[in-house]
Amino acid sequence: MAALLLVTVFLPAAAALLVGCCGQNQARWLALAASLATLAGAIALAVGFQTGDVAFAATDYPWLAATGLPLDIRFNIALDGLSLWLFVLTALLLVVAVLISWEAIKDQTSLYYRLLLLLGSGMLGVFVAHDIILFYLFFEFTLVPLFFLIGIWGSDQRRYAAIKFFLFTLAGSVMTLLALLAIVFWVSNDGGKFTFSIPALTEYLNQHPMPMSMQAWIFVGLFAGFAIKVPLFPFHTWLPLAHVEAPAAGSILLAGVLLKIGTYGFLRFSLPMLPEATAASMPYMLWLAAAGIIYGALVALAQSDLKRLIAYSSVSHLGFCMLGIFALNRVAIQGGALQMINHGLSTGGLFALVGMLYERYHTRRIADFGGIAREVPVLAFFMVFMTMASIGLPGLNGFVGEFMLLLGMFQRAWGGTVTESTLHYRWISVLAVSGVVLGAWYMLLLVKRVFFGSPRERKHAGHISDLSFREVAALVPLCIVIVWIGVQPKFFLDRMAPSIEQLSGAAIRAADGKNGLDPSLAEIPRKTDVDAVKFKSQSRKDAKTQAKAAEIGAPHPTVDRRATNEFLPRTGARHLTTALPLCDFAPPRDFPAGRADSRRKSLATDFAFASDGKDSDYPRAEIARVP
Repeated sequence: MAALLLVTVFLPAAAALLVGCCGQNQARWLALAASLATLAGAIALAVGFQTGDVAFAATDYPWLAATGLPLDIRFNIALDGLSLWLFVLTALLLVVAVLISWEAIKDQTSLYYRLLLLLGSGMLGVFVAHDIILFYLFFEFTLVPLFFLIGIWGSDQRRYAAIKFFLFTLAGSVMTLLALLAIVFWVSNDGGKFTFSIPALTEYLNQHPMPMSMQAWIFVGLFAGFAIKVPLFPFHTWLPLAHVEAPAAGSILLAGVLLKIGTYGFLRFSLPMLPEATAASMPYMLWLAAAGIIYGALVALAQSDLKRLIAYSSVSHLGFCMLGIFALNRVAIQGGALQMINHGLSTGGLFALVGMLYERYHTRRIADFGGIAREVPVLAFFMVFMTMASIGLPGLNGFVGEFMLLLGMFQRAWGGTVTESTLHYRWISVLAVSGVVLGAWYMLLLVKRVFFGSPRERKHAGHISDLSFREVAALVPLCIVIVWIGVQPKFFLDRMAPSIEQLSGAAIRAADGKNGLDPSLAEIPRKTDVDAVKFKSQSRKDAKTQAKAAEIGAPHPTVDRRATNEFLPRTGARHLTTALPLCDFAPPRDFPAGRADSRRKSLATDFAFASDGKDSDYPRAEIARVP
């Protein structure tokens, strides 16, 4: 499988070299053959993927390293649960991009397909790179082909749009590189070696976390690059122009894949490497996500251009992805990660359909359409289908992702101790739900104005053909996957979940520690050795209090210091304080110690138990990070 992954990543780039030697027609067919072979390789890798594997089909050998030098930069590529479906999505949308460009691109065809295939290799490489330098090279490499695709084959303002896109993303990526290098240097100060391996750095920082002040500065650097790439409000200003001016294939790959690099970066780097800073930034990130959801939806409602409307819908939908990621809740993060795939499918299909409309009517102004479902019923069917997927119709992919991330956000808002931050989260969750309503409003209004109602007079009269077999072939695979995710999301979630839980666990625990936790929603670690803690009951209320402590395996330090010292290293805490009365107690057999067995790993690992001072039956669990 390692050889297959290597071939799949670099096959489009190799085909790009051959395309340059072909004529116009041969270039199309060669590009199609290369993209189909890439998709076949991606599907084979997905079929062979072992759930829970964090380095599937890995290729790892020294690249910029030498014996005796404290430098370890490796060519390390592999798949895990987070990158698997993004990898397959990239290969699928590359095929769609080639097919819809078949008749639309008539000038410099060979150069066009060469750049398109090079862009495909760059995007595939980003999601499999397990070395920081390799990740950055692929990350930057994606900018160059898209810059020329927009600048040469775009619309009237293509050059301005290309330059603005390039400068925005380049500036952000430089900040990202500096932040990643800071991580490498900090780890090297402790380990004595400059390692750029992403898994090695993640593991080291889980065991030896950075000081909070250092995490905060590095988080800002990563935020600068990834927030622009998403783009997160208010760093979105480059996106609508880039979408409007880009050719249809460029818009498909930009919305479907390239924007996901930003959300992927937060999941890959920020959450596992900077958990405390991520938890501290959670309220601010959630407000930015909610602002993007509402702002993108309201601006989309006011648009008169088809492409610009869908571009602003991307701002709103990527706000949902960020909301799920930074809710720092297990369900929400998995929903946000799945919604990244869902957005790529539905929005990629919508941009493909807009390109097909433009080929036939030579306009993107919504006012120039009306009642065209009579002329192009097949196109109308696919447009309605993609619209339903985009707005989250139950049974299609969008519903699953939005439901999960909103459920997780509501758990974060209503499931913990009521604090000032909790009130913010409740407002944010309500705003997010209103974004769903607004999304349905502007998309259904778009379908109504373009495809239904009375026909309007058009400048370009004459016969309008419906979708060809080639265009239907480009859209059908997207529809199949959309329905598949909608009716059987477990197939996709099962392969994603282990990697995502591993990457997000530290940040979830840090967030729970800062914001309080409802035990009914928590993932409580099971006690593995409480035999050393034996209590004698002095009162019925004291017994209940001690039972709550035993439930999570916290020994009473004043009774058994040895058990306390064994307990603390397992949890990662540095000391345990308690105000519980001294008594010995063996919990009754019917005590519901396993009521949260299925959710054990996200409770913060620093415990401080105290009674509430009012002779209550249950203790108050205060979770605090010990400096």
